[in-house]
Amino acid sequence: MFFRRRKEEKKINAPQPEIHEETLACRKYRTNYYFKGSIRKRESLRSKKQRKDEIGEYKLEVELSHLPRCFKLISNVLLNTKKGYEQIDHLLVSPYGLFIIEAYNLAGLIVGEENDQKWYQMITWRVKTFPNPLLGNQTRIEALRQQAELEENIPVFSYVTFNCRSKLKVFLGSVFYDIDLLASIMKLTQTQPVVLSDEEVLNIHEAVYRNNVKDQGIRNEYAARLRKMRMQERPKHGDIRCCLCQKPVNARIARYCINHPEKFAWKIYCEKHQKEMTKIIRRERMKNEEFT
Repeated sequence: MFFRRRKEEKKINAPQPEIHEETLACRKYRTNYYFKGSIRKRESLRSKKQRKDEIGEYKLEVELSHLPRCFKLISNVLLNTKKGYEQIDHLLVSPYGLFIIEAYNLAGLIVGEENDQKWYQMITWRVKTFPNPLLGNQTRIEALRQQAELEENIPVFSYVTFNCRSKLKVFLGSVFYDIDLLASIMKLTQTQPVVLSDEEVLNIHEAVYRNNVKDQGIRNEYAARLRKMRMQERPKHGDIRCCLCQKPVNARIARYCINHPEKFAWKIYCEKHQKEMTKIIRRERMKNEEFT
C-alpha cells in the first residue's frame, strides 16, 4: 500500500507540459478526430504520413529552386473551389506553360496504369492501394484554370514524382523519380514554344498567390478532414480487386500476380482469371515452338 500511495502522489505532483497558444488555437476543429490525449502527447496535429509527405515536398522544393529565373515556384497551394478544396504540392509558372507536380514519398514497388482508379504499393508481404495521382491532377488543373482564369491555349503539364526508395513499374512519361524532374522539364522546354510573356507569367503568379488559402486554421482543418475521410473510406480487408471482374482479392493473390510480371504484366487477377491467363500463355508458347 505504501508504494502504491507514493506512485499516486508522483502522478498527482507530476508537472504538466506547457502548451503554447498557437497549438491551442489549432485545436479548435469542427471535426472530432483528434482527442485530447493524443494532442497532449504530441503537441502537434500532424500525422506521421503528413510529416513524411512534407519531407518529400521539401526535398523537391530545394531541387526546383535550381531552375532558371523565368520559372516562378509556388509550393503547397490550397485553392477554394465550388466543389471543395484542392491542394497542389508544387506549381511552376513559366513562359512555356504551367507545371503541376504531385510528390510522393513512398517505399516499395509501385504498380499502376494511366486510367486505373487506384495504384498498388507492395512492401515486403503487404499490398496497399492509393488513389491514382494522374486522375487527381486532372481535377487540380480544372480548379487552377477557374481560379487563375487561364485561357485554353495555355498548356498545363501534369507530373507525378516518387523518391528513390521506391521501385517504379508505371511506364508513363509523366511519372518518374524526383531526381529526374529537372532534366525532364528542361528537355520539354527545348521543344515547347514560348506561350507567355514575362508580364503574363507575373500576373498568373500573383493571381494564384492571391487565391491561395493562407489561414493556418483552415489548412489544419482540411488536413484533418482528409485524414478522417481516408480512415472512413478504408475497407476492413483491403481494397484490392481483379482488373477484369472487380472481385475482391486478398494480399497473397495480389502479391503472387505482382511477383510474376512475365505472366500477368504487372496486373492483378483473381484465381479464376489467373488460370485463364496461364492457359493463354501456354498456348502461345506451344505455337511459337511449332513455328521454330
